[in-house]
Amino acid sequence: MKRDKYFSLLLFFLFTCTSAFSQSNPFLNKESIKRNPYSSAFRSVLIVFDASGSMEDKISGETKVHIAKRVLENVITKAEQNINIGLRVYGASNPTGNQYIDCSDSRLVVLPGINNRRAIISEIYKILPRGFTPITYSLSQAVQDLIPYKGEKSIILISDGLETCGGDPCQLSQTLLSSRIDLKIDVVGFGVKDDWAAQEQLMCIALNTKGKYYSAENDIELTRGLSESINKSVSGKIITMFSKPVEVQSEETEGSENLPVLEPEKLNLIKKRKNTKQ
Repeated sequence: MKRDKYFSLLLFFLFTCTSAFSQSNPFLNKESIKRNPYSSAFRSVLIVFDASGSMEDKISGETKVHIAKRVLENVITKAEQNINIGLRVYGASNPTGNQYIDCSDSRLVVLPGINNRRAIISEIYKILPRGFTPITYSLSQAVQDLIPYKGEKSIILISDGLETCGGDPCQLSQTLLSSRIDLKIDVVGFGVKDDWAAQEQLMCIALNTKGKYYSAENDIELTRGLSESINKSVSGKIITMFSKPVEVQSEETEGSENLPVLEPEKLNLIKKRKNTKQ
């Protein structure tokens, strides 16, 4: 009996100490333990960032990529904490001249999650725009990235131009819709006001998935578009229909099992490289 009494007292002591420790330990957060990012309780947003060579072009004396980095840091820092946010980047590698490699230049650099804001910002500032624009491939990969997440899911595509790997992102978005894949794609067309073909293609991606298309020509408009898409608060001007039918054509190489044709944005770099070898 005495032994049982001592054993009971010991259990009570351990329970009391454990409870006190869990309350005083700043690193043990019960709420964070319960936060499963894959749960249906959390909305997930995957940002697909254009790091193609044309992002080196300037708007009001500042490169597009620098504006985008600055805006993304600001928006992500202020984003609601209960949203899973991730980052996929395409076109950040130097063109190799190998179409298989250059047109699959898309990488998931930060998994969608809640406590990862600093990691995303850190990766954003490592980006150097150099390559092509494999939008179709990147979006197809982004859809795969989001499969494990059970809650509401969306993709935010930031692009400053057309697909340059011969894919058809407009058709891809239509396939997603017809396949009843519950995933919206919001698109921010950055600096494409003078490129109607690019606007058509980017609008088509968004509207086919019942997403929103934002036109941004400066940091203020880019901030508004990204903030509204991530936080789902709509206050700015968005496009919800086409002013004329969308016809986006794509070409394919012959004898390469439908491998897309490359249309490099920095073709002069490849030419220089070939001339140097000669």
